[in-house]
Amino acid sequence: MTSGVVTDAEVGGSRAARTLAVISAVHLVSHYYWLAFAPMMPALRDLLNVSYTELGLAITTMNAVSAVTQAPTGFIVDRYGPRLLLFIGVLIGSAGFILIGLVPTYPMLIAGAVLIGLGNAVYHPADYSILSAEMPPARMGRAFSIHSFTGYIGFAIAPPLVQGMLWLDGVRLALIATGLIGIVLALPLLPEIPGEQRGLRVRRLSPQERTSSKSLVTPAVIALTLMFTTLNMATGMLQTFMMVALEQLIDLPLLLGNRALTVFLTMLVAGIIIGGLIADRLKHQSTMAAMGLVSAALLTCLLGVVNLGVNGTMIVVGAAGLLAGIIVPSRDMLVRNASPPDAVGRVFGIVTTGFNFGGMIAPIVGGLLVDHHAPTWIFFTSAGFMLLTVVIAVSVDRSEKLALKI
Repeated sequence: MTSGVVTDAEVGGSRAARTLAVISAVHLVSHYYWLAFAPMMPALRDLLNVSYTELGLAITTMNAVSAVTQAPTGFIVDRYGPRLLLFIGVLIGSAGFILIGLVPTYPMLIAGAVLIGLGNAVYHPADYSILSAEMPPARMGRAFSIHSFTGYIGFAIAPPLVQGMLWLDGVRLALIATGLIGIVLALPLLPEIPGEQRGLRVRRLSPQERTSSKSLVTPAVIALTLMFTTLNMATGMLQTFMMVALEQLIDLPLLLGNRALTVFLTMLVAGIIIGGLIADRLKHQSTMAAMGLVSAALLTCLLGVVNLGVNGTMIVVGAAGLLAGIIVPSRDMLVRNASPPDAVGRVFGIVTTGFNFGGMIAPIVGGLLVDHHAPTWIFFTSAGFMLLTVVIAVSVDRSEKLALKI
């Protein structure tokens, strides 16, 4: 029999769960927005009467704007509040899609791409700032894993959802509806913004809570940025060129290569959830990163040297994806542990630019390897970046010289 009294722990748990649900939903939007253009490409080409190269320039513009603005955005997030900036960021990205749908011209496509890239720069520093401050420490790893999981769900639903809207009423509807989806999912942020702003005003009056921006450019932050770059290059190499490499290496048909990629991504997402449970039980997050990535690197090398057949390839690809996913929450925990409490947005804003750097470098390296008929080196290079990531993660987690002083 219960007393009917609601405890502070229950209230806090309910608030944390609500916060996680809202932030995860917005994170889903960010990934959905990043992939939404891909299924629209043929329809956009016909609507705007442009080439695929010109459409590709719009995607490049999105990436470049996001890469350049993400680190400065982290400073703005810490100064003016993560929920406020997150809401504004969603509105900016949504406006990019809506404007292209309302005024379908190539100049507006480029302008819209700028807005989408600018809006995307807000998500990581704002999301992680909120989660780091409001999730129970004992469940932080699981919170990060759910946050990452919903991002991949955004990737997964983008193609079928956009295709459905294209089928209903064409690309202009798809663009406008895509913009409106973001606005709707961001509305739950609004009720918490006034309270967040009051808390910021109180903290600004306390000198003890201020962190010098210069102190953030430390060996630890630089190393973590490099870690995000190398990890994204490792997984990006496989995601982009696995199908082509397997076709060249073992004559695996592209249809089966596509299935292998699907297996890799599916198991990666499953690994993220498992990794969250593990991360909360680890004292040193680099332990999980080292074990998972070394094992994934060995399996990745195996793909490059042994013809495992269709079934064997699927099993090894799935195992590599699972291990690569398991380390994701530990990766995020490494950054949180290296961040001053009032500078989480800034640190994540700087560090996650590594995603953009990796996304720019990996396609070029992988493309050169495939063009020179060196498919084995797709797997060896990916494994090499995994091992380099391990070295960086262990250094950040264990070395006294790289530990960020809080």
